[in-house]
Amino acid sequence: MAGITIAPLAFESMGVRSMCSLVRTKDVTVLLDAGVALGPRFRLMPHPREFRARDQARKRIEEAADKAKVVTISHYHHDHHTPNFMDPVWLGSSPESFERIYKGKIVLAKDSRRKINTAQRRRGWMFRQAAEKLAEKFEAADERTFEFGRTKVRFPAPVPHGEGESELGWVLPCIVEKAKEKVFFAPDVQGPVVDETVSLILREKPHLLVMGGPPTYLQGYRIGDEFFRKATRNMERILGTIPMVVIDHHLLRDEGWYKFLEPVRKSAEKADHKLLTASELLEKEPQPLECKRQSLYDQDKPTKEFLEWANLPEEKRSDKPPPLNT
Repeated sequence: MAGITIAPLAFESMGVRSMCSLVRTKDVTVLLDAGVALGPRFRLMPHPREFRARDQARKRIEEAADKAKVVTISHYHHDHHTPNFMDPVWLGSSPESFERIYKGKIVLAKDSRRKINTAQRRRGWMFRQAAEKLAEKFEAADERTFEFGRTKVRFPAPVPHGEGESELGWVLPCIVEKAKEKVFFAPDVQGPVVDETVSLILREKPHLLVMGGPPTYLQGYRIGDEFFRKATRNMERILGTIPMVVIDHHLLRDEGWYKFLEPVRKSAEKADHKLLTASELLEKEPQPLECKRQSLYDQDKPTKEFLEWANLPEEKRSDKPPPLNT
């Protein structure tokens, strides 16, 4: 696109839990979902390579925030926003990182009072209390449009985080458009698996869609097979219509992600459309790390100091950053 550029900053295909992206036009620079996290898996702490990837991603996000006028928040999971507290283990967050990302910005965020579950309502309220003190402006953005010169930043109504009755709540999509170009950012729609979300995407007809794929790593554990069959059918419909689609996030926590996308890839090829991960949008090979955690421990054995730290009780480990330089 000539009028809109997008740079992925942190995604599962780049080694971390996130969908953070920087979108620019001549009128405005928008930082989408400025958060990054690691997660528990296989009863193992993240491998040192994952911690390094997280620290590098946080640095990219902070540097991107220096250029951004607008920062958006689709929902209040910690891989989609940066809280104002210190967490050296899972988030790499700190009050300093929070301030660098949100100070002086126009923060356009998911409304923390409606279409939200209990846990995120509490997180959202706490985040707003802190962010309003240093942001230029803090706006609940649900179903609103903001104009910056000839660029519109639009937020449709919130859509389900996965299934319609999901206990995970709702997420707020974001559309950036200028002239006849349009980017649609649909985090954590998990496929999408909800028909209304598919209809919204097809109705908008973006030139580029960035969306979260289904969490196949939970198949048979929390989610039944029909969920994934429906998600696949919906992705096929979307790839038959939208010219370029980035599918990333939850799906790449499963080593079988590439094979799972095979029917979707065929739909894209049939329509002469592109299916990419975020790293491939940057013309780099996908490097998901969480799904490879067990083999990373076997093939790149951490130091004795790191393993001692990883085996500490959680309450003793929670305020100590992992020893990565020994």
